[in-house]
Amino acid sequence: MTPDPSRVAFLRELTRRHENLVVWKHLDRALRGCGDIDAAAPVEDIGSVAANAVLIAADTLGASHVIHCDHVADKRLQFFVQPERLPQLFEFDLCVQPSRGLAPWASPSAMVALAAIRPDGIRSLRPGAEAVVSLVYHGISWQGQDKLAGDERQIVDKGLADNPEDAYEACRTLPPGPARLPLLALVDNLRQGAWSRRYAQHAFGGFLLSGLACPAFTARRAMYRVRLASGRECLMSRLARIYDRRVSAGSVGTLLEAARADGHEVSTL
Repeated sequence: MTPDPSRVAFLRELTRRHENLVVWKHLDRALRGCGDIDAAAPVEDIGSVAANAVLIAADTLGASHVIHCDHVADKRLQFFVQPERLPQLFEFDLCVQPSRGLAPWASPSAMVALAAIRPDGIRSLRPGAEAVVSLVYHGISWQGQDKLAGDERQIVDKGLADNPEDAYEACRTLPPGPARLPLLALVDNLRQGAWSRRYAQHAFGGFLLSGLACPAFTARRAMYRVRLASGRECLMSRLARIYDRRVSAGSVGTLLEAARADGHEVSTL
């Protein structure tokens, strides 16, 4: 599937306007229409990035409306209605601080140092650094088993093979302190075609241990997970998580009204 030119144009213009904005995972997949855009920026830039996203959405995305969602901890979500691309909405997520094991990691400023502007004009993590991101989210667990599969396996294998220096730098700078050495050792094992259950468990444990040092952040993430588990998530979070951001053309008006009633800001472009 070829990249969606409207998404490329949208992200290229935001990249031009914001030097600290980075797409930090699954960009190619999202450009093909599979999933949302996972972007990050320092907290002081979030307001201006979100505002510019709205300003350029009509011209770049052909969007008619945007639904704003601030109900997910440490993120600002924007759902753009593209009449020509329904039934799926375009979701642009701006993350202030990614988390793993309820602990903060991979600050946007640290990620920018490991990013580059691609030929299409979008700033994203270089392959080695993205490989570490995929490894952290889809590879390690408390059991220590190798959980990488499908696209994530390809991202990790290719990134470590093509760009090992950035993978090692990502291990040294992105994770919290207790997770760095075991993650670095696990990456070294993977480059040699092996998997260490012990290093994977220690890396995951490092994230859990780091959560204790950030009680406010950990509590915020934990409360969000409780809301998910209890079915008390907001309308737009549920639409994204369960229904893949899909809404029929005839139901857009109903969705906009329901979003307003659920406490979301809705803007007409």
